[in-house]
Amino acid sequence: MKNTTKKSAGADWYADRDFWRVYAPYIFGSERWASCAGEAEAVVSLTGARPGSKVLDACCGVGRHSLEFARMGFEVVGVDLNPEYLEAARASFQAESLSAQFFCQNVLALDIKQSFDLIINMYISFGYFEAEEDNLQFLKNLHAHLADKGKLLVETLGKEHAVRDFRENEWYEENGVLVLARYALTDDCSRLRNRWILIDGDSRCDYTFTQRLYCAGELKALFLRAGFSEVRVYGSLKGDPYDHAAQGLVAVGTK
Repeated sequence: MKNTTKKSAGADWYADRDFWRVYAPYIFGSERWASCAGEAEAVVSLTGARPGSKVLDACCGVGRHSLEFARMGFEVVGVDLNPEYLEAARASFQAESLSAQFFCQNVLALDIKQSFDLIINMYISFGYFEAEEDNLQFLKNLHAHLADKGKLLVETLGKEHAVRDFRENEWYEENGVLVLARYALTDDCSRLRNRWILIDGDSRCDYTFTQRLYCAGELKALFLRAGFSEVRVYGSLKGDPYDHAAQGLVAVGTK
């Protein structure tokens, strides 16, 4: 961590490797890893995916969910924009003598030349693009990589519960590093501005970025525009209804 790093990330903040390098220990902490097995099992139950079928982990990061699907016997492919994360994913697979393919690509230009029975986009990695048409293209590209009757599952932060549970500030300490976060709802609650600050002794890292928020109806409509024949929304990966008690927004579209 540099002594003073402050950055208000632009529209392509998701492509900033420094951001992902600095914040990786807090984004992919031990609790996140521990939850993966249960999350993967819930996805399989919700979508009806069968071991042996092909799964694409879109925006796979360090391959947490890719690894779980491989352990369950799925044929796994991962794609991400960050080559360092992909190297970490490959290392995890090699450590367990598991096989997978990983591609370093931007989902806006996705071209893997394979079709999949299931595509997953986990842990709030949808809505990164500033332009609505780019978020639509994201879905169109994934739709194009699905086999007939294949399913896409997107797990994200719904506008309804983002507003319901909104807090302006939160903080915690991990391994001696103080982690501060400040949030703001902007553009008629259609975007969430995040300011993440890490303080480690005399070093400080300060990033600000925004993400698009969709209500359930908006996300469902976007799926349909992308070509999906059927879309169902849930309040959790366990298939709970998307209502006042929703824990998140999960959309499952069928080609």
